Amino acid sequence: PPDYLILGNASEQGIGHDCFGLGLCMLHLFTGHGPYEEILDEVVCPDNFKAKLRKIWRSASHDVIRSVMLYDNEDGQEVEDDTLYNTLYRFLVLFGVPQKRFLSRKHGKVWRAIDATLLPPKANGCPDMAVFVRDQERFSLSEGTDGRIANARRRLEGMDGAMELLLSLVSFDPKKRATPLDVINSRFMSVLIEDDAVIDCESDIVKSYTAYQT
Repeated sequence: PPDYLILGNASEQGIGHDCFGLGLCMLHLFTGHGPYEEILDEVVCPDNFKAKLRKIWRSASHDVIRSVMLYDNEDGQEVEDDTLYNTLYRFLVLFGVPQKRFLSRKHGKVWRAIDATLLPPKANGCPDMAVFVRDQERFSLSEGTDGRIANARRRLEGMDGAMELLLSLVSFDPKKRATPLDVINSRFMSVLIEDDAVIDCESDIVKSYTAYQT
């Protein structure tokens, strides 16, 4: 998830990581395609942003990232894997840069790299900004023109609570993400609740949901 790439060693394991993955699965279902592997396959991290990330991710504050992106080949030479650069950039293209930068004062290195290369006014004159604008015009969930994205957006906006739930699941801030309980109690899921199967226990409410076979 993006918080792992932004915070590095300061990131915390929790159910928020699984919930972000659930959001990607939800988007996969609405597009009919893998958002990372298929739809954004041609989208790659621009050079200047990548250079800043490289410097950050090789530092002591992000050595958890360094251990993943660097490995030794058969000849014993250190090789860099570009996957994580493209992963963070694709998340930014697809979901946009959050207006509220969580933990930016204490762990702001990656946020500052984003501002310096992708967003005005600090990125004015940086070629990466034009690339980012172009990629968002095609693949942004909020306004992208790619047919798969546009069709998914129409479907999400046409179902009560669907877009709201998805955006909550893919929040960059893990503490703002929908929890599993939030998911099953969301407006999007409410139409599947079988009212006659709700059981009130002493401390719990047990609900049954309609299942569909496809």
